[in-house]
Amino acid sequence: MHDHHIHLFATAAALESVQCGPDEARDGAGLARALREHAPDARGWVRGVGYYESLAGEIERHTLDAVRDDVPIRIQHRSGQLWMLNSCAIALLDLDQDRQTPSGVERDGAGRATGRIYRCDTWLRARLGPVAPPSLGEVSRRLTALGITGVTDATPSNGAAEVAAFAAARARGELSQRVIVMGTLALSDTLPPPGIEIGPVKIHLAESELPDLDGVIATIRAAHARGRNAAIHCVTRVELVFALAAYEAAGVRAGDRLEHVHVAPQICVATIARLGLTVCANDGLVRSRCADWGRDLDLEDAAVIGRREVFEGAGIALLSGSDAPYGPLGDLVGSEPALL
Repeated sequence: MHDHHIHLFATAAALESVQCGPDEARDGAGLARALREHAPDARGWVRGVGYYESLAGEIERHTLDAVRDDVPIRIQHRSGQLWMLNSCAIALLDLDQDRQTPSGVERDGAGRATGRIYRCDTWLRARLGPVAPPSLGEVSRRLTALGITGVTDATPSNGAAEVAAFAAARARGELSQRVIVMGTLALSDTLPPPGIEIGPVKIHLAESELPDLDGVIATIRAAHARGRNAAIHCVTRVELVFALAAYEAAGVRAGDRLEHVHVAPQICVATIARLGLTVCANDGLVRSRCADWGRDLDLEDAAVIGRREVFEGAGIALLSGSDAPYGPLGDLVGSEPALL
């Protein structure tokens, strides 16, 4: 089988992190206990993943300080779009003193960092300083045990450095899977080594901060001109409508994709079918979160969650991806080894 949407290095890092989700920590007391018991990593940090508000509500620096203030803590929201830091971490990153930070670094009325950082992974990674990528050995072993022999890494920031890191992991015998690498338009100039293929240009949308539509249209056209497909991340109704508008204007090349499509109104599903787009569905993730979405989404969106049968009924080409570490690793339906 082929996992058509995964984030390899993020999955490897998650396996070494504190599991902060509702299924693992259970409640606020369980979260506090897990954070206190987890040994800091080689750089002295405690890193958590998978947090969701049903566990203990919205958390920020003071919430985490009350749990542990002797080491820096950073916890990733299960959406992958938010990091939460304690005061020790804020001090190490100099967020209170340095006001020349991205808008995603949330601040209170006095200008102090709240410890909540939105959609700033690349910036935060640079701020933390260089570190060797985590070993992919355990991820590869787990994938192999599940019968998965190929993966598509869907991280939008992937560039030549990530291709080199995947190649090095394969050369060391750490990574046995074939890898298709989504990423930036600049990847078009990268000559991949054996076992690695350059995949679609990944375009990530966030409803709260949508990019310029003309710029996205230009990126799709540029991908096509370089012989590559486009793949657009869209999880909300607004993101899906935006993505479809971009494809309508830019034109669709066979194999162009929509990633996730968790909210799928019928009129949009019909447009996906008419345009001939492929949907990469995350069946395991949808199953694991459907109850939360039914409670948290507005009624109109909760009624049109993008389940596989919705797309199959419209005759839409489907791929299956786990979206690990944000979805369950290896939870695929109808996955095929085709390289799209």
